[in-house]
Amino acid sequence: RVRVWLGDGTERTLRIAAVMTTGTGDNGVYVTPANAPGARADRVDVALADGADAHVVAAGLERAVRPAGGRVLTSEQWLSATDPGTERTTRYGLLLVLGIALLYTGISLVGTMVMATSDRVRDLAVLRLAGATRWQVLRMVGAESLTVVAVGAVLGLTVAVLDLVGMWGALVLLSAPATIALPWSTLAAVTAACAVLATVSAVAPAALALRRPALESAGLRE
Repeated sequence: RVRVWLGDGTERTLRIAAVMTTGTGDNGVYVTPANAPGARADRVDVALADGADAHVVAAGLERAVRPAGGRVLTSEQWLSATDPGTERTTRYGLLLVLGIALLYTGISLVGTMVMATSDRVRDLAVLRLAGATRWQVLRMVGAESLTVVAVGAVLGLTVAVLDLVGMWGALVLLSAPATIALPWSTLAAVTAACAVLATVSAVAPAALALRRPALESAGLRE
């Protein structure tokens, strides 16, 4: 039993009938109508039985609560109506963080590819001396940069999936299971942007280096 004070100051001693599983947002305290006279329920949670038709149940509930001014909402609709600004604010915040991360990623990617290609001037010249044409060398450099982006994308996706699986497992333990959803269009756009940056930043210095005579470039010391 626990001693409590109601909203009107009345002291009561209540018996704890059950303890609910803690969710992601903690749980409030629920009392029976006898211990809260005059109080109105703010919502009624309904769980569908196996085999029940959601549309039929929703229509029946709508007819039952309409005279009292109630509404029937799905969990997503209720969340949007209760806190409509959360989803939009969260999205903008994530986009801001993503934009900053992509900016620094692009700078790092371009710098790395430019330095890596500049350090291979002798190797490119040797390929020219071995019989490769200028366009063949440039295509090889472009293919290498795309391979680097592909490997990075696979590794990044693997890390993200492992992280999401861990979060999903934690939510399941909190009795708040969620569905893992990846923004494939955004991931594809980011990967494509990285591919363009990597290819341009690798091919451009290679093209400039190949304008020099191959014999002269092959004689350069690192």
